[in-house]
Amino acid sequence: MRKRLLITFLAPAAVLLAALYCVAGCGEDSYLGEYRENKLPAIKLTSAPVQGDTISYRINFSWIGNDRDGAVEFYEFVVCPGNPIGFDPADTTGLDKWTRTYATDSTFTFAADVYDANVLISGNYFSRYQRANTFFIRAIDDRGGRSEPAYRSFTAKTLAPYVVIEAPTNPFPGQSQMVPPIVRFQWRAEDPIDEPWNRQEADSVRLLLVPFVRETVNELNQNPAKFEDQWTPWRSCHAPGDSGTSTVIGDDELLSRTNTYVFAVQAKDEAGAVTTIFDTKLNARVFAILIGVGPLLKVSEPYLGSYSYIGDNNRPEAFKLPADFSLNFRWKADASSYGGVISSYRYGWDVMDLSDPNDWDVQPSPFITSAPPATFTSGVHTLFIEAMDNNGISTIAQMEVMTFPLRMDRPLFWVDDFYSTDFYQTNYAFPTESEHDAFWLNICSRAEGFSPGVDVYETVKRNYLPPDIETLWRYKNVIWTFSSDDRINAWDDMVRFIPESRIGQYSKLWFNFLSFYMASGGHVWTEGKSDKQGGLSAVLLPNQQTLPRNLRCEIAGVGTGCDGDTSGVFSMAYKDYCVTVLDKVGATARVDDRMPVRRIEWDALNYGYRDPTDPVTARYAGLPSRLALWETVTKPGNFFDPLVQGFPFVEFYNPGYWMIVNGLKPQSCFHPMYRMRTRNVLSHVNNVTIAFWTTKYADVEPRTGGGVAAPSVHFGLPLWYFNRAQVDSIADVIFKTWDISAR
Repeated sequence: MRKRLLITFLAPAAVLLAALYCVAGCGEDSYLGEYRENKLPAIKLTSAPVQGDTISYRINFSWIGNDRDGAVEFYEFVVCPGNPIGFDPADTTGLDKWTRTYATDSTFTFAADVYDANVLISGNYFSRYQRANTFFIRAIDDRGGRSEPAYRSFTAKTLAPYVVIEAPTNPFPGQSQMVPPIVRFQWRAEDPIDEPWNRQEADSVRLLLVPFVRETVNELNQNPAKFEDQWTPWRSCHAPGDSGTSTVIGDDELLSRTNTYVFAVQAKDEAGAVTTIFDTKLNARVFAILIGVGPLLKVSEPYLGSYSYIGDNNRPEAFKLPADFSLNFRWKADASSYGGVISSYRYGWDVMDLSDPNDWDVQPSPFITSAPPATFTSGVHTLFIEAMDNNGISTIAQMEVMTFPLRMDRPLFWVDDFYSTDFYQTNYAFPTESEHDAFWLNICSRAEGFSPGVDVYETVKRNYLPPDIETLWRYKNVIWTFSSDDRINAWDDMVRFIPESRIGQYSKLWFNFLSFYMASGGHVWTEGKSDKQGGLSAVLLPNQQTLPRNLRCEIAGVGTGCDGDTSGVFSMAYKDYCVTVLDKVGATARVDDRMPVRRIEWDALNYGYRDPTDPVTARYAGLPSRLALWETVTKPGNFFDPLVQGFPFVEFYNPGYWMIVNGLKPQSCFHPMYRMRTRNVLSHVNNVTIAFWTTKYADVEPRTGGGVAAPSVHFGLPLWYFNRAQVDSIADVIFKTWDISAR
């Protein structure tokens, strides 16, 4: 159960009641006939805690109001911490302090976030929290008269949540343990609401990793403020990717193999109470790094991604794939971290007995680093891969594949991965949710057979997760619109690429099934707000988005060069979209002597124009020659008033100033559709590509039939801000190219 209300104001009743008289019934209305003074309404609580009682923090209140010379229109309430004495009248004076309601009862969640004591219940210690609160409710009649408030003071109480670390298991609970160099900790966080047996899931958790000294755990209990700056930020227990219930230690942290560490998890509940008891048998672990746990085995597949394993007790990576997906696995292992040498590899599909050499497809050999292509029309199949070191220690990887039948029988799918709210529109700096939905539904309706009730997927309603792969494979064409904040969209996790040199145990180069969808003959039209971390730049890790960036040679970091990690050629931005260099208006600029002077007021977009030289773009005469900003967003006083600033929400591709200085040439499958005219023509990014066709799979027809071979398209800016007629014309061209136009 989630909290319904948690409001904190400080207010005493004595001065509050006097202040309320000044708000009640003092205005004049226009009447026909004799004027009568308004009689103020009255209210009383019909269900509430006993005055001064100590009670659970989730409480049901009910009330009733009446008006002798009219009718009660609605009610207003406010919740204040403390008893109603010694308050500042400003805390409750004014209508903005009160919340309107038309209900006559509700269940409220009150703050109980002040530590009281540790209590022993059924042999276990729990931390008790509480806070004094006062609830005020008043009635408002049909002439605006406000009653004297009814109120009730009480103390809300709760027991603090607790955490149990469940993995890795410790054979000697309470003692220091040895763990592999990279280890996943998993836990459960429970909240005893008011009694240990009345439990629910905690609200959020935060993590602590510090070097261990003799009194570290004792200090956590006795002097928690000492560690306050070393905790991670709070994260929801339902955070994406199971990050609220697990974490990997050692993939990003530089842990010394000669030190011992303390890892602890603290939970917080919906009333604000936090874990204050730390126990090495429950929510704190003392550990050291275990050396010699087996080779680090890295397995990769061009579309499924790359995965790492250590040891032989690994759960399979599971994939759902369309029938006849061609699987091409390769692998490599390393035992040098503990002084070992890889002596052999072997693999086998659907091995029943790992100890039986005859169940494997091949005999062990140091030269077997890949498997022949494999396809499956149905069923579930598992590939086992073993790497053995010269000491006989092995690591075994498992890749599980479940197939589903191909369909691709619907024309168009819109993945709405752009989140907004229906705020009051003022200066058109950002679309409301309704405005953005209406804009794209109008575009999608230009496709024959599109149904808004069936063919729209809103990621915000699905915990910001991408559509299921089987859902995507129902469609011949996909439009994917995204935002620029990786916390509230699925796009970033879909396209993000982990360089091979950065893959550790449990780190994954995610299965980007959108990339395989394109390779299978599906077409995509992607666009969105590409500033900050959005756009194709999401292919880079968030802390690596300094631009411009050569994707082939600098996927692992600026200045790494083409002699290092070149796995960026397998990233979606490079491999499928055919982009060589990424950059943005207002990007975090790299430190490089070759960088020209960049000024956002010069680099911002004035308008876009159709590329007059590209042969693919030249085929489509229906493309408007100019892509201008929507006149509504550029009106005087609006956010993008051209007299104030240009349009900065732009990502651009293969900029000449960086391609030339590095001796780079565009890939043959990259075809500019629109280029940018900057606010100042002296800008070094004037004339760069802001929208393009990718023809990497333009000759591929879907195996299901009924589709066409055609290019896909990407815009490095959100089209909602642009001229409606011009955008409609672009949509018509794209849909005709995809053979789904209804016009």
